[in-house]
Amino acid sequence: MKRHLQVGKKNPKREAEYCSLDPSCFSAKVMPSTLRCDLLNLPRSFVRANGLETRCGDIVLMNEKGRSWTSSLKQRQCGRRSYITRGWRSFCSANGLKAGDFFTFRLIKRGATLVLRKSPSHRESKEEADEIESLSTESERDEESNQDEKSLKRHISIWKASSSPSLNRFVTITLKPYNVTKCVLFLPKPFTDLHGITVGTKLSLVDKQGVKWCTKLRSEGTRIRMTGGWKDFFKANCVKTGESIKLKLIWEEDTSCVLKFCSIMKP
Repeated sequence: MKRHLQVGKKNPKREAEYCSLDPSCFSAKVMPSTLRCDLLNLPRSFVRANGLETRCGDIVLMNEKGRSWTSSLKQRQCGRRSYITRGWRSFCSANGLKAGDFFTFRLIKRGATLVLRKSPSHRESKEEADEIESLSTESERDEESNQDEKSLKRHISIWKASSSPSLNRFVTITLKPYNVTKCVLFLPKPFTDLHGITVGTKLSLVDKQGVKWCTKLRSEGTRIRMTGGWKDFFKANCVKTGESIKLKLIWEEDTSCVLKFCSIMKP
């Protein structure tokens, strides 16, 4: 801990520490300079792990209760420095964060707008656990409390399911006979919902050699399907009917991304 404090004092640009065990998280110490300049530098390792080197634009900071502040994500030195500004100071003020305090942010949503959610402190986690236990006891006696508990548990479940987007950047797609005959290929709905992929997203397919196939996204009900490009991509990469491929999502801009070929998974 002493070493971390010394590093922070010597180099304010490194006030944020990357959490290697969970690439969707980083811990930070509120430095006086960050409040004065309304700016927070993001750890380079966190940025690389989540493919944010070229991302710019709005980013939402959310507290534990779900209240949000819209800030800006910017880049300097050709993507070697990523930082948050405009709204960072207001977020700290509203959430009682002072110079010297530590906190942890978790990337819970990608897509056109990124969302960083502040994880509760140990004290807040204990209070939240006590509150849930209390709700559980109340629910046995009161139907209204039971509905509140279900809502709370569902909210927490959704948060946990999407709390590690860096681990969910991979998607598996199986080429089935009807995909070929009907020229229809859908992206998994949980995947598109998690990453905010919509018909307005520009999507390309890229193989291991860097060859790119452009495709357009269309909506069909609540699902997103690819039109054009994907059949040539599968053919060029020797993917046969019945086989599955593993793809990795990489965002290039706010509304532009690629699905990069990783491997063929035999049935």
